[in-house]
Parts: sequence; C-alpha cells; structure tokens
Amino acid sequence: MKQQGTTGTGSKKASTGMIEQLLRAGQLLFDSRVPFTLKLLLPVAAVLYWLWPIDLMPGLPFDDVAVLIGALLLFAKLASEMVESKQQDASQPESKDDSVVDTTWRVID
Repeated sequence: MKQQGTTGTGSKKASTGMIEQLLRAGQLLFDSRVPFTLKLLLPVAAVLYWLWPIDLMPGLPFDDVAVLIGALLLFAKLASEMVESKQQDASQPESKDDSVVDTTWRVID
C-alpha cells in the first residue's frame, strides 16, 4: 500500500517564503529607517562577489546565486530587526531623568 505524502507542498512553501523575503529586502532597501551602511554593506558585497573573477566553484553559477540570495536574506533579517527596534523605541515613553529634582523654591534676602 502506498503512503500519500505532501512532499511537494513543503518545497512550495519554502520557495514562497524566499520570494516574500526577497520582496521584503527590496522594500527595506528603500526604507529610510534602515541605516545606509547596512543598505550598502550586504547587497554591494554580494554584487561584488558576483562580479569577482575568482569563484569557489569555477564555471558553475551555484555559489554566486547562493551568496547573492544569502546576502539578501541576511539583509532582510537584519534590517527588519532594526526597523522593529526603532518602532519599539518610538512606542515606549521616555523615561524620566533621575538627576533632575522638580521642586518649588523661594529666595530669602
């Protein structure tokens, strides 16, 4: 008796998730809350590796594609964390400075 499985759905979900992450990376690339250094560091490094004449696997584009996708997914993760932390910081009320004492006073001549 054959067992019916769902082997195709797992890979479909993984590819959909990767596409969503790549789209998210594209959105975050143009988000002003993401620091410019992060926008420049990972995507540019991945493109430079793509154009670099020395490859880990010469003649095969698998390593180039893997580095490019990995860098974009890492960028999406790091940029999302930064945006979320900035949103949390903005939503929290400012704490009072403990070195300031608020009181009334009177000048005596």
